[in-house]
This record gives sequence, C-alpha cells and structure tokens, in this order.
Amino acid sequence: MYFDYANVLVFLAVGIGFVFVNMALGALVRPRLPTPEQRTPYECGEDPIGDAWVRFDIRYYTVALVYIVFGVEIAFLFPWAAVLKSAFSDGRIGGMAFVEGVLFVGVLFLGLAYVWAKGDLDWVKSYSAKAYRPAPTPTPGFRAFPEPSAAPPVVTGPPAAVESSTRPAPHVGAGVAPAHGTPRS
Repeated sequence: MYFDYANVLVFLAVGIGFVFVNMALGALVRPRLPTPEQRTPYECGEDPIGDAWVRFDIRYYTVALVYIVFGVEIAFLFPWAAVLKSAFSDGRIGGMAFVEGVLFVGVLFLGLAYVWAKGDLDWVKSYSAKAYRPAPTPTPGFRAFPEPSAAPPVVTGPPAAVESSTRPAPHVGAGVAPAHGTPRS
C-alpha cells in the first residue's frame, strides 16, 4: 500500500528536480552580456511607447468576459451532447437531461441578449441621445430673460414698488447693503 504513495513521491521529486536542474544549467550556459535592446520590454515586435500603466478601454475586458462565458458554455455542451443519445435510451433521465441542457442554453441566451441590448458587443458605440441641457434652477432674486417670442413686460409703476413684494428682508450687520442697492448708513 505504501508503495503506491512512494511512486507518487518519486515522480514528484523527479519532476521538481528536473525543473531546478534545467534552470541551473540554463544559468550556467547562457551569455551574460545584456545590451540595452535586450533590457527593453518586448511587446509583439513593437518598440514600447509611453508608460506601461496605461488605462485600457473597458470594452477589452467586456469582450474577454463574454468570450469566457461562451467558451465555458461550449465546454459544458460537448459532453452533454455526447451522452444525450444514450440518456434518451433510458426513459427516466433522457427528457430531464434534455430539459436541463435547454435551460442552460436559454439562460446563456438571455445573458447574450442582455449584453447585446446594452450595446457591449458593439466595438464602436454610437450615441443617439440628445445633447444634455441642464434644467433651469430657480435662483432667489434672479429674473430670467424673457423668451424672444414673449411679449415685453408691462411696468405699471416705479421699479421699487414692483419689486417690493419679492424683495428679501435686508440683512442686519455691519457693511451689508440692503437688497435694493442703496448704501447703508
């Protein structure tokens, strides 16, 4: 019984020893004359430009995740399809195996429809929304300019009499001028 464990232990020791022996031989044999070209990072044969910590567009990650999801789907569907015919020969589990597989594909199809509707599968996104214009916010004491098509306002008395109902109470304090602009004495 212990002989089986000894086989595994010997195999593990030979594997680890093989790695370290090859690394040591490589360190002894390889040349040690690094040039500036050898010290530069290598990326697909292109000279590196700029900083290595650049921000990538989120679409790279989204496409990678969608690819992984559907790659996993294929990895699960191949064995399912391989045993489905033999599962149908047994009347108890054939239908249930088929329904489970269809539900699995259905859930993944809903995920694909969601990602597609969200626009994450489009590499170049097109925005058809209207330009953003903030809603006007009322500011106390500020009268907006009238629209060009509106009729001019009718003034029935002196400006002080018209504005007196909307004027805030004057502030009490040194050096604070009242709302109508006359200096405080």
